[in-house]
Parts: sequence; structure tokens; C-alpha cells
Amino acid sequence: MDEPREVIIRFHEIALKGKNRPVFIRALVDNVRRATAGLGVQRVWDERMVVRCTLTPEADWPLVQKRLSQVFGSVKFTLAHRVPHDYDSIANMVTEITREQSFNTFRITAHRADKRFPIPSKEMNIRLGDLVRETTGASVNLSHPELDIHVEVLTNGAFIYTDGFAGAGGLPVGTAGRVVTLMSGGIDSPVAALRVMRRGCQTTLVHFHSFPLVEGRSRDKAKELAELLTEYQYDTRLLLVPFAEIQKQMLLTVPPPYRVVMYRRFMMRIAQEIAKREGALALVTGDSIGQVGSQTLRNMATIEEAIDMPVLRPLVGMDKQEITNQAIALNSYEISILPDEDCCTLFVPKSPSTRVRVEEVLPMEAAMNVDAMVAQAVEEAELVEYHIGVPAMAEQAAR
Repeated sequence: MDEPREVIIRFHEIALKGKNRPVFIRALVDNVRRATAGLGVQRVWDERMVVRCTLTPEADWPLVQKRLSQVFGSVKFTLAHRVPHDYDSIANMVTEITREQSFNTFRITAHRADKRFPIPSKEMNIRLGDLVRETTGASVNLSHPELDIHVEVLTNGAFIYTDGFAGAGGLPVGTAGRVVTLMSGGIDSPVAALRVMRRGCQTTLVHFHSFPLVEGRSRDKAKELAELLTEYQYDTRLLLVPFAEIQKQMLLTVPPPYRVVMYRRFMMRIAQEIAKREGALALVTGDSIGQVGSQTLRNMATIEEAIDMPVLRPLVGMDKQEITNQAIALNSYEISILPDEDCCTLFVPKSPSTRVRVEEVLPMEAAMNVDAMVAQAVEEAELVEYHIGVPAMAEQAAR
């Protein structure tokens, strides 16, 4: 087929945004352009409550399809063939499409949006249905067809398509503002990052590591995960925060049962300072109630008391299997389960306290120069930037 190919992208939640709808549609158009840059997508624009893309003959459709399936805001997209505004051209294209397919049942779904077209939708359904039956021997099934052929007649031509692909849903990345995700490198936090992206958030990733007290494998995992998540938000800032010095200072003042909670209080403070620099409005964690000792309600409350910024926990009501299933779908699972040494397992007992109260940790923190420790960790953070389709760029310290 040498007819021009177009992709029709449909959305749902965006359509409910009322007067703000144009803002969300523009964001979706911009994100589609970013996601498909360099893949043979000639033009992206919005028209009649859909987003359209024109493909060049050289377009890499399998890769375009993969990228479009990762664009938040769309619910479905289809590859369409555009033909001239006349019945013979439509019939010829329908015939050509059906000759390339193997099916026993079919349905024709024709819609005449341009009322100047001389054949009404119902008559077009009948005529095209008879044509397909005669040329293929297949029978009509309106309820569960093996092949559903769509014909849309618009003012600038007719579009014929069959295959539909699921979009990522949600809202376009960037429409809800920026957040900072504390990313451990485990199974949970990449899924949490993806879930807030799906609600329109652009997220900066912060990873705490204990190198050189332990090997640097957790940093390598964080970089791989950041690169993966960039496929969904196009630009990612990853900050690798050295945490070993803070942990060594805590050895002198914090009894082992309290160390995990204390570690996390400091992580929250550091992440909050980074968030302020990033212009972020909230922190994001992969916490799930009761999953580990630091994620009891009591400990989460004590940890969050250390900061005054909102903390979003998109996985809070999910169990481990649900989170794992989403990690597998994200393709982060195989990265997350690679062996490493998490900084939160350093210098802690096998059974940390699950009911740490704020009044218990405040005297311990009073023995430390908390502000100076936080400031030093922030200044020593290493920044790595990722842009879709571009090699990662690293700096020695956060800017």
C-alpha cells in the first residue's frame, strides 16, 4: 500500500477537562512529538478531539507503536490509511486491507462526519459489507468480529483502519507539576514513579547509596532504571546521593533498632532540599503499609514528621504481588532484582523497631548537626541527566 499512513490517537480523561482541555491536548501533542522524534513521524497535530500523526514511507512503525504505547494521556491509537474523498477509493482500500488479513467474521463500522459525502453511514456499511463478503467469503458478526474495519469520512479525506492498540491512559506528563521520587533500586519505587507520571507528574529521581562502604551496584541499577523511566517522561534528572558519612555518624548516637527510621528521616530531609531546588511540590515513595518494618503506620508517621512537604505514596494499598506484576509490565523487575547492597541494610539489626515514636528520635538527632549533614549530602550529590534518544550526561555535583 502506498497511500499515506496516519496514526489516530484517542483520549478520554483529557476530554473531561472543560476550559483547561486545550492545555492538556497541547501537552499530549508535544509529548507525542518527543516520543516519536527521529522515527519517521512527519507531523503531529490535534483535530476534532483526536491527535493525528502523519508517517513518512520510511517510518519505523514497530518502534513508533512502542513509543506511542508509552505516552500517557492516550487511551487508544490506530494506524490508518488516508484515501481521497470518494467511495471508489474507500472501497479499493477496504478490499486491499481485507486481502492482507486472515479472518472468518468481520464488521464494517463506517461514520460519515462530512455530511456532504453522498453516501450515508448506514448505506456505506451495507455496501462495504457486501463487498467484503463477496471478495473474502467471510460472514458478518456485529458482536464479536475477528476483524473490525473502521471507515471515517472527514472533510479532508477518508481514513480506513483495523488494528487498535492500547494507550497508556492517564494524563500527559508535565501537566501536574514536578515531584521528587526516592528510588531505592528495588521493585517498588520505579513502579511508584511510573504511577505518578501517569497522573501527569514529571519526576526527579533521588537514589541514596553507601559507596564506598559497599559496592556501587545500587548506583548502576538506579541509572538503568532512570534510563527506562525516561521512555515515559522524555527527560529525567537522577541524583545519586552519598549516604555513607551520615550512616557512620549515626553509629555513635543511634541504637541499632532505630537506625532504619533515622536513615529515612535524613533521606526525607535531603530529598526535600533537592525538591526545593528542582521546583518540585511533593516527594514520592514506594511505601506499602506493613510491607517492611519501616513502613508501619507508626514508623511512616515518624519518618514524615521530619519534613513539611507532602509525601505521595501511590502504592500504599497494594500488596507485593500487585506491585511485582506492575514492575514486570514496566520491564523494571529484572533490573530491580539484580543483587546489590541497599544502604538501609547497613549497620542495622535483623529486627528493627516497628513502633518508633518522634519523641524517641528527637534526642538522638539533637546530638548531631542535622542541617550541616543534610547540606553536605545535597552538595555532594552526583547529577545524571537523561533525554529520550540521547546518551546520558553526568555532572560531578548537583546544580
